[in-house]
Amino acid sequence: MTTTSDQRTLAVRLTEGRIPVSEALHYAMSLADALRKLHDTGKAHGAVTPASVVLSGSGVDLVPSLGPQATVTPYTAPEVIQGQPADSRSDVFSFGALVFEMLTGHPAFDGESQTELKLALCNSAPPPSGSPAVDRLVTSCVAKSPAARWQRMQKIIMELKLLSVAARRADNTPGAARAVADSALRAEMQQVEARLDARLATYEKSIEDMRKSAGDTQKSAGEAVESLKEQLAAAGSTVESLKEQLAGLHAQLAAVQERPAVQPVDVEALTEQIHGRLQQSIDAVTEQLRAQVLEAVGTSSQEHGAQMQATIDAAAKQISEQATETLAAANGRMAAAEQNMEEIRKHFATLQSNVAGDLHDFEKSLKSQGVAIESARTAMAQTDDLVERVVEALELLQSSMLDHEPAGVN
Repeated sequence: MTTTSDQRTLAVRLTEGRIPVSEALHYAMSLADALRKLHDTGKAHGAVTPASVVLSGSGVDLVPSLGPQATVTPYTAPEVIQGQPADSRSDVFSFGALVFEMLTGHPAFDGESQTELKLALCNSAPPPSGSPAVDRLVTSCVAKSPAARWQRMQKIIMELKLLSVAARRADNTPGAARAVADSALRAEMQQVEARLDARLATYEKSIEDMRKSAGDTQKSAGEAVESLKEQLAAAGSTVESLKEQLAGLHAQLAAVQERPAVQPVDVEALTEQIHGRLQQSIDAVTEQLRAQVLEAVGTSSQEHGAQMQATIDAAAKQISEQATETLAAANGRMAAAEQNMEEIRKHFATLQSNVAGDLHDFEKSLKSQGVAIESARTAMAQTDDLVERVVEALELLQSSMLDHEPAGVN
C-alpha cells in the first residue's frame, strides 16, 4: 500500500495537537494489531513513524516509510542507530514512542540536531506522562536493549485493552464511586496480569530450554559426525595399505606368468598350467640334451649316456621342486590377502551400521525437539487467545456494571 495526497496520516493528525485518550487508544490498538499480523509472517516494518500510519474509518493502515532508511527519527530504535538490522523488537520501540506522543502531545525523544537526537534515543528515557499505566506500557516498549522490551505484540494489545477499560470507566463513573471502582478494577487487573505474566514466563522459559537442548543435541551430533569422519579416514588408510600389498602380490605373480592376468586368479588352474609348462620345458630340455649326448659320444657310450641322463633327471627334479615351492608361497600370500580383504569388509560393514544408527538417533532427536517446540508454540498461541478472551470478558463486565449503576451516584 502507498500513500496518496488525499490520505490523512497520523503525522497530520498530531500537528493538530494532543489526541484524546479514547481516540489515541483506538489508533494504538489498530496499529498494534497491524504490527502483530506483520510479525506473524516473520517480517518487520523497520521504520514505523506517524507518516507511515494512515488513518481510516475503522482504524489505521500501516504503509512503508517514504523517507530514506538511513534517516534517524524520534522513533528509531537504538540498535538500528548502531548499525544492526531492524526486527520486530525495533518495531516495538517505535510503537512505544509513537503511543507516548499520541497520549501526551509531545515526542518521547527529541533533539535539535541528528547527533542530539541519537544521544537521546540511545541514552535517555521518556519524561513522565502523568499516568502510571501509560508509563509502564511505554517503558516496556522503549527499553534500550531489545531483549528488555516486550517481545510480542500480543502482550501490548492486552495492556492497551486494559488501558481502554480503565479509561472508559474513568469517563463514565463520577466522584467517589469512580475512585472505588478504579481501585477494585486496578486490583483485579493486577491479579490477572500477574497470573498471565507468570504463565507466559513459564512458556517462554520452556521454549528457551528446548532451544538450548536442541543446540546441545546438534553439537553432540556434530562431534559424532567428526568422529565418524576420523574412522572413515582410518579405514581409507587401511584400504590404501591393502592396495599396496595387493600390488606387490600381483608383481610377484607376474614373475611366474608369461603376461599379467586380466581376470581373477584361479590358483589351482595357475598351478596346473605352470606344472604343465615346466614339464614341457623339462621334456624339451631332456630331449635336446639326449640328442646332443648321443650326437657327441655316439651309440657306443651307453654308460656315459646313462650318467648324463641321471644328471638331466636330477636337474629337472630340482627345477620342478623350486617351481612347486614358488607356487606354494604365492598361494600363501593370496590366502593372506583374501583374509585381509574379508577383515576390511567386516570393518566397513560395522562402520556403516554405526553411522546409520547414529544418523537415525540424530534424526529422531531432532524430530522430537521439533514436536516439543511446536507444542510450546501451540500452547503460547492458546495462551494469547485466553488473554484476549479474559480482557474481552473484563470489557463486557465493565460495560455491564456501568449499565446497571444508578444514574444519581456521585
